[in-house]
Amino acid sequence: MYKPGNFIPADLIINNWSDLKPYFDKLEKQNIETTEALEKMILHLSDILSIFAEQSARAYINMTCHTDNPDFVKTHETFATIISPEVEIASNTIQKKLAASPCFANLPAGRYSQLQKSIKRDLELFRKENVPLEAALSKLASQYGQLAGSLTVDLDGKTLTIPEASVFLESSDRERRKQAWLAIVESRFNKKTEHSEIFNQMVKLRHNIALNAGYKNFRDYQHDNLHRFDYTVNDVLKFHESIEKCILPLKIKIAKKHRNKLKLDKADYRPWDETGKPLGQPPLKPFVSAQELLDKTNKIFSKIRPEFGENIKTMEQNNLFDLDTRKAKAPGGYNYGLEVTGMPFIFMNAAGVHRDVITLMHEGGHAMHTFLTHDEPLIQYRHCPSEVAETASMSMELISSTHWDIFYNKQELVHARREHLEDIIGVFAWVATVDCFQHWIYTHPEHTPAERDEAFLKIINRFSTGLVNWEGYEPYRKNLWQRQLHIFEAPFYYIEYAIAQLGALQVYRNYIKEPDAAIQAYIRGLSLGHTKPIAEVWGAMNISFDFSEKTIKDLMDFAQEEIARLDN
Repeated sequence: MYKPGNFIPADLIINNWSDLKPYFDKLEKQNIETTEALEKMILHLSDILSIFAEQSARAYINMTCHTDNPDFVKTHETFATIISPEVEIASNTIQKKLAASPCFANLPAGRYSQLQKSIKRDLELFRKENVPLEAALSKLASQYGQLAGSLTVDLDGKTLTIPEASVFLESSDRERRKQAWLAIVESRFNKKTEHSEIFNQMVKLRHNIALNAGYKNFRDYQHDNLHRFDYTVNDVLKFHESIEKCILPLKIKIAKKHRNKLKLDKADYRPWDETGKPLGQPPLKPFVSAQELLDKTNKIFSKIRPEFGENIKTMEQNNLFDLDTRKAKAPGGYNYGLEVTGMPFIFMNAAGVHRDVITLMHEGGHAMHTFLTHDEPLIQYRHCPSEVAETASMSMELISSTHWDIFYNKQELVHARREHLEDIIGVFAWVATVDCFQHWIYTHPEHTPAERDEAFLKIINRFSTGLVNWEGYEPYRKNLWQRQLHIFEAPFYYIEYAIAQLGALQVYRNYIKEPDAAIQAYIRGLSLGHTKPIAEVWGAMNISFDFSEKTIKDLMDFAQEEIARLDN
């Protein structure tokens, strides 16, 4: 397992910038007249960044687990708005020194080509005047998390979190679904203005960041900032079109089948019906407690690969899970790698529904990726492109589904696996909606909130089935984008889910044919971290980095065949 070297103490406590600054100063004074000295300096920079990243991660974890704890909120904001900006400036100084060295171009290409490419990109984009703007964005993201985490609804005389209330959206009792749906959308709508005010500030800051860096808009800036070396903005726009052409018709077909199961005609199919179960098919109840969810997950991961189960067990022993939903807990779920500990922390809001199973399988895939790269000494290579990271997690969703009998009986298992595949087909359209919406937002930075809502409505209509009757609830539909935290906290980090899903379907197809070989390839590819381009990492996993219409059509055909096989 990777551990920082002698350059910086592994147990250094960072309370403010002055705790970390001496190590950057020491690094800046190093001589790098040889390739060996340059490699040592790269390693020392990685050590400093690893120490910082772990403690920054723990500050974020504490804040999201307890958004009502002022000490945790303050510590996170200190890292985000004070320490992190200084680290960014100091890192840029060191990167300049690395790149200016005559030895930089002579570093062994097989080992350092990806790092060289990333450093060059970071130096091209860095502007000192953007550092305080990015700090302000971090603070706004924290405010959004606190606001979203405070949302509750009242049902049956009980105050519930949004995840708890969402359980009832799967009910076969239609009136129950409607009550829950209305309570959830009204809770969000009541905070519409506050969310919009936060987002207005975010858009302005992001646009200024792009202008400062010499870009016309934040869309193009962020594409480069996310180190998307393997595809272009135009490739993404073509992907939107391919989803509309090749996947939306299948989504419509699945939605019609669902509407027929509910025995509803076109006028009666309402927004609260989209996730509802037909009469006689109760919602899946895979577990009662978070501990049961974790125990069963451990069994599944052990079946897939014994060391995967050991990883889950080790995380549990180190208190690296927070799975229950509760008040004052931030929404969503994540896997956060701890760079020095060598293990991740998994956060989610489990409410006892099937979606929770999928979430933990997903985050568990990320966790296995963290373990597979923890021996890599360079933090830059432990941090993988999202297209690779999400392939790890989405593949685990599908691989694990073959073992969901640990949660369900035979009939329930068929329902769970079929619905998961159908949801995968459906999620492409939502990913395209979110991504396309962000393209519009940042290429129209002077828009008003009203124009933004209208643009979202137009885009969601483009990628929707057209089967749901929204009459009387149109304002709620325009506001659906506010439920997607990525739009607020991680702009443009969403299309990766659709790209990665294509990879995951290929991994799953391989697993169905030859489980052992597929898992070996999965491990082989993910173990590369970010040492190779995406296409090479996917190639090591025995899958193709390709989101052409032909590939999409082939994978949709495979998904339909799997659904038909489960039905039989």
